[in-house]
Amino acid sequence: MANTNPEGHLVVAAPFDAQGFNEVWRNYTGAGGYFAANNIFSRLVVLDVFDRGDIRPDLADSWDILDDGARYVFHLNRDARWHDGAPVTAHDVAYTYSEVLKHGYHGLSWLQDIDTVEVIDDHTVECRLKAPNAAFLAQLGAFVFSHILPKHLYDGTDWATNPHNLDPVGSGPFRFEEWVPGERIELVANPDYFREGPYLERITYRIIPDTDEAFRLLEAGEVHFVVQDVPCQQVEEFRARPGVGVMFHPGNSIAFVAFNWQKPTFQDHRVREAIARAIDRGPIADGVCPLATTPSHYYLERVDWAFNPDAAAPAFDPAEAERLLDDAGYPRGADGTRFRVGLAYRSLYSHYGVAARIMAEQLAAVGIAADVESVDPVGWSERFQKAGDFDLLLDSGDIGPDPQLMASFLASDGPRNTMRYHNGAVDDAFRAGRATVDRAERGRHYRALQAALAADIARVPFMQHGEHLPYREEFTGWSWSNGVRGTVPFWYHGLVRRADR
Repeated sequence: MANTNPEGHLVVAAPFDAQGFNEVWRNYTGAGGYFAANNIFSRLVVLDVFDRGDIRPDLADSWDILDDGARYVFHLNRDARWHDGAPVTAHDVAYTYSEVLKHGYHGLSWLQDIDTVEVIDDHTVECRLKAPNAAFLAQLGAFVFSHILPKHLYDGTDWATNPHNLDPVGSGPFRFEEWVPGERIELVANPDYFREGPYLERITYRIIPDTDEAFRLLEAGEVHFVVQDVPCQQVEEFRARPGVGVMFHPGNSIAFVAFNWQKPTFQDHRVREAIARAIDRGPIADGVCPLATTPSHYYLERVDWAFNPDAAAPAFDPAEAERLLDDAGYPRGADGTRFRVGLAYRSLYSHYGVAARIMAEQLAAVGIAADVESVDPVGWSERFQKAGDFDLLLDSGDIGPDPQLMASFLASDGPRNTMRYHNGAVDDAFRAGRATVDRAERGRHYRALQAALAADIARVPFMQHGEHLPYREEFTGWSWSNGVRGTVPFWYHGLVRRADR
């Protein structure tokens, strides 16, 4: 089914170099590694992450859901091949999942529900879960930690040192050719790809940390796609540039202030409410982008079957914030400061930096001094996710369109629960929500979950911001480009093509 006559060389500007290409094993592969890996490897299925939540075939052509979601049987495409020519089989799937479960690799985020993985035959594999999980396909289709690896190249090796982490062999639309650290990553079309595409003969990921330089090269035609957001105030300016388009995708998460629940200060409900009431969402959204929205709720309104309109964070009320802080035992000092906190955001998301600076001013108005810090992805993973060394974070993680995906971030045992949050009612709602395939009943449990989060003020939602990503108009086919919805994210380039083709 592969396009036998791909044409065109796409150059993508990536802000960070690769740290490797096996993100099933490692949490952070770098932006370059992440984008490349998503075009080198395949999954069992693909989740339509920006729209209805449909599940699309990838390595699996079809699947059977048995025992009310406790068993999933996948029937693999018989034409799928690894880039070295070996067939992709059920043994590869079973090996990948079993090793993740055995060693606790980062893919465990989406695989922890699995009890056993059984090979039925070379092209059929069964996952038996510890309990029914109606969201299991959505977890497998997420674009993180869910690649299938070649057993014949990994079996019997230490994944930490396997040379194919740096010289990957996948089954996706593009093959790995070369990585020049600090400079570029080269991929070439896979002529044996088993699904639609690829339509390009080559992709180069150029490592360009300076966003202004990436934009300059885009305008000059030396780069065709930049994976960093155009400042909202400059979107129309970019669209007016000859040969340049700006795609918009609406975002599938809500930005929030995350508390470190290990810190006694933030274990006090009054402090959490005070911080929530000190935040004025309107100026933050306006400062980031006039097109940003200002949600106060704990989930995405567009997921109407699960959304709870009553589960909102406290409204802006600085006078009440002051009263709460006084009551909590944090009076203003001689300099007007009650206490200091760190307020960190990912350096990759510059718009969060704008939000952090505005928020710091708002917190200062009620006596909380916030030290804003930009942290690179490695520091984020090591300091915050692993070590829990933070006060407040600006983050996002409410991944739509299935609320069960939030469990990774909010369940007590969630592998991405950076906040170290624990609430028995939330855990119970997650368990109940995944235990039935009936959508109406699932929605009832997830609305209860949101109510529990709101009562706790588990974190503070403050903004929903889509992304404006610039590209050269001689290429087309990205998801959400030109207002056309796609089923895969913008960092998947198997369907990108020259506009004249």
